[in-house]
Amino acid sequence: MATQHDELQASIRELEASLGSAPAEMRPLLEQQIQALRDAGALLARAEPEIAKNQAQRVPLSPELAAWFAPAPPAVVPTWIPDDTHRAAVTEAWMRPAEGVRVYFDEDSVGCAVPTGPGSVPIREGLSLTFHRSTGRLESQRFYQQGLLRWSVDYHATGGRALSGFYAATERLSYPEHGLITRFAPNGTVVSQQHYDRGVLHGWAKHWEEDGYPVCATLYDAGRAVETVLPDGSRRPG
Repeated sequence: MATQHDELQASIRELEASLGSAPAEMRPLLEQQIQALRDAGALLARAEPEIAKNQAQRVPLSPELAAWFAPAPPAVVPTWIPDDTHRAAVTEAWMRPAEGVRVYFDEDSVGCAVPTGPGSVPIREGLSLTFHRSTGRLESQRFYQQGLLRWSVDYHATGGRALSGFYAATERLSYPEHGLITRFAPNGTVVSQQHYDRGVLHGWAKHWEEDGYPVCATLYDAGRAVETVLPDGSRRPG
């Protein structure tokens, strides 16, 4: 299973793969991002002994709390492209374009859209895929209706899922989450589950460490934090 260190290294390789084709004005920014990731990796390595010490001192969960903090099944996003798909394997038939929809191929993406004429940006309609440049593996797959995002699955640079869930966009370039949004660590552990109502937190938002131990759970009412539950069972307002 991939670790956070593996993910940092894979992200560095991804940025390095972009350096060669990046415009000259973008290269300093990419190099800064690469150095920031290297610094984060060094910091993580130094912190690992303290992290292990803190984990050993954690309060054991009661059976009731362990069951309550257990992650819910992620929302079933209707993907048909396998998670391990590489860019070279994708064909137009895989994209299942509707009538009147064109499939656009690029080095790092494949997407369905409705042509709008010369000089105009096509309107996304159907599936859009992006790929990690360093490996050719999926970076995201998203589904649009009339340019509006409906669902998304994002992937770590190491290959596993990073996020999945639905969206309730009412305008283009808007990404309001809707329903249960699940985030995963590089090792596949669920590290966050949050319930949304059209972009606003509503319901329980639960968070876990990368080994599955809970951090906290907060209940939201239309974006307002009502109550927080900690792993020892204590509760506090907001």
